[in-house]
Amino acid sequence: MTPAAPQAMKVTILGLYNSMATTIFGPMDILNQAGRLWNRLSKTPQTPFFQVAIASPDGKPIQCLNKVRVQPHCGVSQVEKTDLIVIASASYIEEILGASPGLVPWLRRQYQGGAHLASICTGSFLLAETGLLDGKSATVHWGFADTFNARYPQVELRPDKMFIDHGRLYCSAGVNAGLDLSLYLVEKFCGREHAVHSAKTMILDMGRESQTPYLCYLFAKDHGDAAALEAQNRIEERYTRAIDFDGLAEELGLSRRSLERRFKRAAKLTPLGYQQQLRVEAAKRLLEAGGKTFSAITYLVGYEDVPFFRKLFMRMTGLPPKEYQRRFGGYAAQGAARSQ
Repeated sequence: MTPAAPQAMKVTILGLYNSMATTIFGPMDILNQAGRLWNRLSKTPQTPFFQVAIASPDGKPIQCLNKVRVQPHCGVSQVEKTDLIVIASASYIEEILGASPGLVPWLRRQYQGGAHLASICTGSFLLAETGLLDGKSATVHWGFADTFNARYPQVELRPDKMFIDHGRLYCSAGVNAGLDLSLYLVEKFCGREHAVHSAKTMILDMGRESQTPYLCYLFAKDHGDAAALEAQNRIEERYTRAIDFDGLAEELGLSRRSLERRFKRAAKLTPLGYQQQLRVEAAKRLLEAGGKTFSAITYLVGYEDVPFFRKLFMRMTGLPPKEYQRRFGGYAAQGAARSQ
């Protein structure tokens, strides 16, 4: 291994029980190659900026989610001083805390000693356990947003964000968002030029700031409100048609105001917002499948005003329909996108 330059930051990648392996090795590879790979390809002296090691809570191998076992360089008790800790995914938070009760105090001590703490994907759960995110914003993979909100109500969750920087605290969304955050950290600590070099040598995109285009809306139905659930079911049956929400409330024996209040508490959306989300989700599936223009899709999901639905689609997905189809559709869908 090429020896680290004297100014190299010490980085500890914290691997955990059932971490996704990419959330360990992705940040490690990006940080490890900064100052190395570009220099090697351009035939200039290598000047590594980070000295990276993997740690597990107890120094024993880390069993990743894919059942691969990763041999760490050390246990956290052997890390006396580090500049940056990157927390790999930690969706099994109860098991992690139960098996390693000293993890949270260790993270707090390192932060108090000047370390930066960054989390990848569900690693935000462990970072939130420290209390350091209380009163601050955070992000996490969109599929775990409801669980995170319920467990950490004192943290403002921003599931639309790809990553967040609070100075010495960082959160990122899904697995690839960890790569975005790693590139961002290269830029923050080493400068824009080296981040661009890293992106080019690793063939990575730069500048992604939102996970909204990747979000698949999960319609919660385990909230325990029978009237709200029945309203959800009826809206789903009729979402392509104009819905009289006053009439819907009357069908359920509720006032319109009571329906709005209970529905929003249960489903986190107003009844109209729920219908709009259903229409956008249906449009996303049709765009992914291909074979139809956005104008045709607009009518299929229940709108007549194409410009209005285009604006609504962009607001909810963060992308114009054509770009959404280009990014997530197959070849047939991309052909349809070019024809729009």
